[in-house]
Amino acid sequence: MPSITNQILRGAKWTSISTACITVIQVVQFALLGRVMSLAEFGLVGMITTVVVFAQIALDMGFGAALIQKDHVTEKQMSSLYWLNIITGLALFALLFFSSPLIADFYRREELAYLIRVLAVMFLIAPIGQQYQYMLQKALAFNTLSKIEIFSNVLSFVYLAAAVFYTDPILAYVISQVLLQSSKGLLYWISCRKTWRPAFVFDLKGMKGFFSFGAFQLSSRLVNRLGANIDMILIGSFIGAEALGIYNLAYQIVTLPVLKINPIITRVAFPVFAKNKHENSVIREGFLNMTKMLALISFPLLLGLVSVSDAFVASVFGEKWLTAVPVLNVLAIVGILRVLMNPNGSVLLAKGRADLAFYWDAGVMLLYGASLYAAVLSGSLLTVAWTYAFISILNFLIGRWLLAYVIKLRLSAYFKAVAKPFLLTAAMGVIAFTASFGTERISLDVKLRLAISVACGALCYLFLLGKAYPHMKSKLRKGRLL
Repeated sequence: MPSITNQILRGAKWTSISTACITVIQVVQFALLGRVMSLAEFGLVGMITTVVVFAQIALDMGFGAALIQKDHVTEKQMSSLYWLNIITGLALFALLFFSSPLIADFYRREELAYLIRVLAVMFLIAPIGQQYQYMLQKALAFNTLSKIEIFSNVLSFVYLAAAVFYTDPILAYVISQVLLQSSKGLLYWISCRKTWRPAFVFDLKGMKGFFSFGAFQLSSRLVNRLGANIDMILIGSFIGAEALGIYNLAYQIVTLPVLKINPIITRVAFPVFAKNKHENSVIREGFLNMTKMLALISFPLLLGLVSVSDAFVASVFGEKWLTAVPVLNVLAIVGILRVLMNPNGSVLLAKGRADLAFYWDAGVMLLYGASLYAAVLSGSLLTVAWTYAFISILNFLIGRWLLAYVIKLRLSAYFKAVAKPFLLTAAMGVIAFTASFGTERISLDVKLRLAISVACGALCYLFLLGKAYPHMKSKLRKGRLL
């Protein structure tokens, strides 16, 4: 059993606990917002989320990954990085505050200006603890990270659940996000302030190595997020807030496994891979085991969702959202490919190839941009979704080539790792769809239809999982992989 696998699993245990709690909270929050918001208001959530994503990437500047990847960091460098985070936070606050009318004009939604100014407050507080977060991650202190994230998400949700009924729902959502990010920053600082405090030094010359790595990492993340969010940007600007609300709901549902389940492994994998960056054989084995675990968890969630999508959407969000079902079914392809592509970044960064990640992301972003712009002009959300899916397939194939180049990963070994999870999931999907179709034919209540279909699919998958991996339980008890 390779030690890299055990290191990933130890960190993943705590990250799993955190992710499970946060996912439950966010699913309930997601359903609550879907119930109380109109389609257009939910579109505003998509616009705000896009702004937050890019601002948070700019706040990091790629230095977090550089701090984790580098073996030796001096005290002067640590302090300089800390104060650079603070300065960047202040700059982002000012940028968002004064550019908010321009963003509102771009989306043709006047109310966005005020909402973005409220949102910008988080960048005055969150940077206080940002560097401490990376220090905890580098030290593999995922127990502390998990506790902080759980507490902050509970605090944010409790506020939102109370405020959404007494004030404007979209304003309540924005304030809850400020509370979430600010509380995390403060708690990171509180948890580590006794072990390390920044000195009052700011030496940019001594940070040359961080700038070279961080510049590529920052650029890579920016173009990656632009490529991943360009559909939202174009739909919001060219088709409108209501269409974006429908698309955003479908997109959020299918990307949930990527955003919540994948980081259980990938968040731990980066610092672990970085410690083994000179041994390709070790990284290959850890990567394949990680991919198999992600596939076994994410595939059934996504394909199972497609099997019961109409009943799921009607039961959880209400019948007004049924127009999102066809888009959701197509975007599930994107979700599956995201699950498989997401770990690539951990490998490239661990190998110090932030430059390669940037060139890859930049090329794909240009391809996404041109294709999705043409699709948006059709005015059809389904055309946009299919375009996104086809380009994602191409992106996935490029990613396989990159892994072959960087760590000599054979394509046959990769597909062997995901073949069994895919076949198990396909069988489960057929059972779930058959149950959903059959219960619909006899006109059962939609919630009962959903419950029966999910139960049939889950029992089928667990049975097949036990047959395919008969020693799974004993190995997991020992902290080993399948």
